[in-house]
Formats: sequence, structure tokens, C-alpha cells
Amino acid sequence: MSYSSFIPENCFPDERYESLRSTYRMWWKDRLERPIVPIITTGHPSPRKPSEYPLLAFPTAWDMSISPEKFVDAYDYHLSTLRWHGDAFPFFPITPFGPGVMAAFLGCTPVGVEHTVWFMPPKKDIPIEELHFSFDENNPYFRRVVNIVEAAMEKWRGHVVVGMVDIGGVMDVLSSFRGTENLLTDLYDSPDEVLRCVKELQELWLKYFRIFNDIMAPEARGYSQWYNLYGEQPGYILQSDFSYMISPDMFDKFVGPELASTSKHICNAVYHMDGIGEIPHLDSLLKIDSIKGIQWVPGDGEPSSRNWDELLDRILVSGKKLISWNQNPDGSAVSIAKNPGQLYFPDRYFSSNDTDAVKKYADMYGIEVKL
Repeated sequence: MSYSSFIPENCFPDERYESLRSTYRMWWKDRLERPIVPIITTGHPSPRKPSEYPLLAFPTAWDMSISPEKFVDAYDYHLSTLRWHGDAFPFFPITPFGPGVMAAFLGCTPVGVEHTVWFMPPKKDIPIEELHFSFDENNPYFRRVVNIVEAAMEKWRGHVVVGMVDIGGVMDVLSSFRGTENLLTDLYDSPDEVLRCVKELQELWLKYFRIFNDIMAPEARGYSQWYNLYGEQPGYILQSDFSYMISPDMFDKFVGPELASTSKHICNAVYHMDGIGEIPHLDSLLKIDSIKGIQWVPGDGEPSSRNWDELLDRILVSGKKLISWNQNPDGSAVSIAKNPGQLYFPDRYFSSNDTDAVKKYADMYGIEVKL
């Protein structure tokens, strides 16, 4: 089977990657006097024919009738209609396999729906004493993701950054097997068993992290993860959504030590703090030196107009990076950021026809855009 091709190095050659690496290096070392500002223009004429295949998405990712090559070809066409400016770069996200996909690698069944993937345990209410986790290189879901990463590297030879699969938070993966209510009870009734499972899962988390990075390493021009944060070396955005429901004392016993340990194995680790239920854990997170940044997400149900300046200031005063939509409506940085070099902005998209808007936005941060 043959596929028409987009040649990304024509639009984003190696010298652009070298400039990108330099920019991020300066940013992590607090030597960049502006935020990270990725800009992407869309709707460019494509040099290839449209793909007949679907994009990798939550409802399609686990459809085994769609080969990895077909998903890669579909995204190849999508990439061919984009151009990257500022701190943006060609990127292939493989997050549609679902948040906490390690649960599938260890025995859960993934079920894709429109906006996420659920992981169903092999049986209901497995006692925590009976849960033991081990690596299975023949697990079909693990092989599925490996094959996607291999197909992407074969297609683009590293000229497109392939994202890390969303391995998930250790406690979130454990919750997939036990269920949230059962795991909350386990914290009181079987704390030693919970800690045993955390240890087993952390070791496997690091193993999967190494495996996927090793596939990419020979030709990678950089690394990223589900939030599209670039790195010269493998990085990750850690998380523990389960923490939303536990006290700071419980966090410090069951979650914080694992995060501190895991983040030491990752270059420039960031923590995904999702929702107001995790705010009580912020002080503990800020004390973990190997977590270099906080990604703050207010969570569902929070009004968009709510002022988070006090929370953002706590993160910024700590010296950590702030990964969030910390921009005013015109695209300028929020005033709470006395040092704009601590900020990272997500990709901002513009139509290829809207050149004035692109240049106006880029000019705020002294970024030259060639259209």
C-alpha cells in the first residue's frame, strides 16, 4: 500500500529545529524575556491529495480495522495544510488513545467515546490485595500504540515531533482497576496495599515512558506530550486527577512522594493541576523541586470570568513555570506575570488569509513571522 506524502522538512527544516531548541533552552533557564508563543496558520494549499482515511481520534483510535499507516497518512494531509511560526512546530499527537492508557496496557479494556476513552477493568471490584501489575509486551493495546509510533517515525523520519502517549497518573490508573469509591476506601482500610500498587505502577510507568522514547530517539528532533510542550529531551506533564477527592495529608502520603520520585526521571517535568479540588495540594507541589512548572486548568463548571490571580501569583512567586491560558483577550500576557518568561501559551491558530492578525499577535512578543 502506498501513500501520497507531505515533506515537512520543506516547511520546517533542521535549522528551524535548532532555533526552537535554543529558544526552549533559554526559557527553561529563565533567560528568555518573553513567554513561549506557538503560532500556527491553517488553510494552506496542500501539495498532496486529501487522505481517504480518518484522523486518529477518541472514537477511532481503538478501531483495529484502521491500520497505523492509515492514521499517519490522514494526519500527514492535515499537517500539509499548516505552517508553524514563533515557537510552534510540526507535531503528531497520540493522545486519542485516552488519558491513563497504561490501564489498557495492564488489562483494562478501552472504550472510546466522543471526547475521551474509558478503561473498563477485567472484572468488577477486584480486591486491592489481588491486584498485581506486570509488563506484557504482547498486550494488544500496548502493541497498537507501539505500532502507531513506529509508523509515524517511519513516515516522517523525525521531521514531525511524535507526542508521548498519555500514560496517565499512577493513582488514576489504579482507580481504573479499583473504581474511585473503592480506592478512596482503600486509603483508610488498606494503605499498605495502596502503596504497594503505587510502587508497582510507578516502575511500569517509567518502563513504558522509556520504551516509547527509545522508539523515537534515533531520529527524533525533539519530544513532546499531550499538551504540545517541546523538549530537547523526553519530558512529561504528570497528573493525578484522583487527588481532587483527597485531603492534603492523603496527597502527601499516597501521591506526592511518587510525583517527586517520577519527576526526577523526567527532563523538565510539569504537573497538570486540574480543577479547584486540587488547589489544596498546591503548596505540596511547589515544594517538589523536580517539578519545574504547573499547568493550571480551572475545570468544568468554573466561570471563564473568574479571577485566578492569587493562585497564579503563588505559582509564579515560587519560580516555577506557568502553563496555561494566561492571556488577555488581545493576546497580551496577564499583568500578574511580572516575569513573562515564566509563561507558556498554548498554540494559537490563525487563518492563512488573516496575515494582519498573525503579525499583530506576533509583534506583541517581538516574534518575526514570515507568511
